[in-house]
Amino acid sequence: MIYLSSSLYIIGPLSVAAMLMLLMSLSRRLGEALEMPPYYRFFGVAVLFFLLPLPVSWALLMLKAWGLPEPDPRTGLAIKLVVASIPMTIAISFALPTVARYWSWVWGELRGPRGEEIEDEQAG
Repeated sequence: MIYLSSSLYIIGPLSVAAMLMLLMSLSRRLGEALEMPPYYRFFGVAVLFFLLPLPVSWALLMLKAWGLPEPDPRTGLAIKLVVASIPMTIAISFALPTVARYWSWVWGELRGPRGEEIEDEQAG
């Protein structure tokens, strides 16, 4: 069971990294069309922060699966923070403003037609 959970533990960050790569590609094309600066490169930094800790965290999970003694609970929490949580927080900190920079117009498009319909009903 531990082997299964250790392999599934890797799938989440890999899927987020794949999504960030897709956003990087789409944002690059949108930025070229709109002649924006190359902010899409921050997605690459975010992917790097998602993928670099994966081998270390997987190795730590496999050590547990092999029956080696577990560290003190406080030490285990510190290892999880340093290996997984902090790099992923940094990755999202790079990706979120970049998404907002390229894709903030979508929210206006989603809200726009509803507001126009209300104005048309009030005018008519």
